[in-house]
Amino acid sequence: MKPKENRRILILLSGLTCLSLVIILYLTYFMFFKAETIKNHSANRRSWIEEAKILRGTIYDRDKEVIAYSKGEEGDYRRFYNYPRIYSHIIGYANPSLGKGGLELSYNDQLLNKNTAMTFDGFKNLFDQKKLGNNLRLTIDTNLQNYTHEVLEETGKKCAAVVMNPKTGEIYSMVSLPDFDASTIVEDWKDIASSQDGPLVNRVTQGMYPPGSTFKVVTSVGLLENPSIDQSYEDTGVQEIAGREFKNANSDIQYGPVKLKQALTHSLNTYFVTKGVELGEAKLGDVADRFMFNKNVDFDLPLKKSVFDHSKSMDRVQVAASSIGQGQVLATPLQMAMVASTIANDGKLMKPYLVAEVESPSGSMVEKTEPKVLSEVTDEEVAQTLQDYMVNVVRNGSASRAYARRLNVAGKTGTAENASGKDHAWFIGFAPAKDAKFAVAVIVEQTKGYGGTVAAPIARDLLVYANKHITVDDD
Repeated sequence: MKPKENRRILILLSGLTCLSLVIILYLTYFMFFKAETIKNHSANRRSWIEEAKILRGTIYDRDKEVIAYSKGEEGDYRRFYNYPRIYSHIIGYANPSLGKGGLELSYNDQLLNKNTAMTFDGFKNLFDQKKLGNNLRLTIDTNLQNYTHEVLEETGKKCAAVVMNPKTGEIYSMVSLPDFDASTIVEDWKDIASSQDGPLVNRVTQGMYPPGSTFKVVTSVGLLENPSIDQSYEDTGVQEIAGREFKNANSDIQYGPVKLKQALTHSLNTYFVTKGVELGEAKLGDVADRFMFNKNVDFDLPLKKSVFDHSKSMDRVQVAASSIGQGQVLATPLQMAMVASTIANDGKLMKPYLVAEVESPSGSMVEKTEPKVLSEVTDEEVAQTLQDYMVNVVRNGSASRAYARRLNVAGKTGTAENASGKDHAWFIGFAPAKDAKFAVAVIVEQTKGYGGTVAAPIARDLLVYANKHITVDDD
C-alpha cells in the first residue's frame, strides 16, 4: 500500500476516533450532569407516560381538607383541584400538555413516591400493579387563604399578601393576584399566555419591588445596634444629601426635634436618609444580609433573591435612597414578611415553609418539617425596642388604619416609587405585638393611595381574621 493511501486511512481513522470521543463525552456529560434535569423536565413525554401509571398523591391543607387529588384508571389518572383558583400559585398544576408548576413541580418526586426512603409502602409499590404516590399536608389554612383572596380581589389591582407564623416559619396564607384557574388551565391557556398582567407569576415569591419605607425597619436595626450614632435630629420637612433633596410624604409639616421612635412613627424620610448615610453602606448592608437579602433562601417554591447591592461602592445619595427602601433595594413580599417576623420573634429569623409533612399512602410519616432558625439577625433588646416602636406606628402614626381594638397590632407602612409613576402601597406587621402569633406583608401595585390608606387596612383584616380562626400551639 502506498504511503499516500496510508496517510489517508490514518486521517480517516483519526477523524472517526475523534468523532467517537466527542459522542462519548457528549453522552457522558448528559448522563452525569443533565440526566436528572431532563428526566424531571415537565415537557418530558416519557416521564409523563411513566407517571401515568402512578396514582399521584393527595395534597391536604393544615386541617387535612383535600386540596388536590387524582382519580381514574391506570395510565389515565386525572388531576382534580377543589380550590383551583385560590391555591393556583401554591399548588400549581400538573397537566400532560402544559407540564407542571407550583408544588406539583417542586414536590413531584414525593407525590409520585419516587426517590424517597424505602418505606413499607414504597416496597409494596415494587410489586403492586397499582402504584401509589405520597401525600402532602400543607401549613395553609384554607379559610384564611380564601379570605385573603376575597380581601385582595376587592382592590381590583395587581397585589399580593402572605401571613405566616413568626415563631415557626409556617405559611398560613399566600395569595397573588391576578391568578388563574388550575382546573381549566388548558382551555384558558391562550388568554393566560397573552395576558400582560402575569397571572402565572406568584408575586409573593417572584415579585421584586422597592420596599419603600417598610425597609426603615431594617435601617432602624442598624441604628439601634450602633449607639455611637446620635439618634437626635431636627426635622424641617426637607433634607439635602449631596445636592439631592429628600422630602417627607407631607413636607409641609415640620416635626422639629425628633429621635428614632418619632421618626419611625411618622415615617420621616428626612431622618432616615440622614442617619442612613451616617450608618454607611457597609453596616446597613451587613444588617440586610442578616435579614437574608442577597442570599438564596431554600423554600418549597422558587423564591427570588431579594437584593441590596452594597458590594460595590455607593455614593451618599444611593446610600440615602437605599435607607428608605428605594435606590439599590428590591424585595419580595415574602422577604418583607420575614423582616416583620424577625422583629416579632425577638430577632430570630425562622425558615419559611409550606409543606408540613410528607405522608405515605397509608398515612405513615415519610418527612416532617421542623422549625429552623435561618438567621440570628439581632439581639432580643433591639427587637423588643422595635416591637414597641412599631406598635406606636399603628397607634399614633402612619399605620393608624391597621389599628384593631382587641388586637395589639405592630407594623410599618411603605409607599414605594417605581418606574410606572404610580406608587406601590406596602404594609408589614405582626400581632399580638408581644408574643406574636402572626406576621403579614401586603403589597398593592400602582395605586393612588398610600401604604397607610391602602395596604394597612387589608393587613389589619387579615391579622384579625387569623387571630380569630387559627389556633396556634404555644410550644
